Amino acid sequence: MTETYDVGYGKPPKPHQWKKGQSGNPKGRPKTRSDPIREAADILSEPVMARTPEGRTVSLDGYVAAYLALCKKGLKGHVPSLIKAIRIMLEVQPALDAKAEDALHKRERILGLLEKMGVEVCRRDVDGDR
Repeated sequence: MTETYDVGYGKPPKPHQWKKGQSGNPKGRPKTRSDPIREAADILSEPVMARTPEGRTVSLDGYVAAYLALCKKGLKGHVPSLIKAIRIMLEVQPALDAKAEDALHKRERILGLLEKMGVEVCRRDVDGDR
């Protein structure tokens, strides 16, 4: 006696079903290409242990330690290192200034909203002066 097998949605014919142990994706997942810039950023953001002139050990981000080493080399007389450190400073400083300016505007906006709500606000300068 033969059993009948209903073929339909989600029930393919027996000869077209996966065999036991057969993969639905025989080639596997395609390998992703590595992004050298992302890898470099990951490496440079790892913490590095450094010693201060007083002898204490501190943890710095890799890029901070690299910049400090570049500056020290430049200050010892290696002109290309000094020029590179100055170029980095000139490129990064506007971004740092813009970030600080954004934070100041955000703080002022929040303080203004609090004053509108009737909350007494103590306004201070960025330096902490009143």
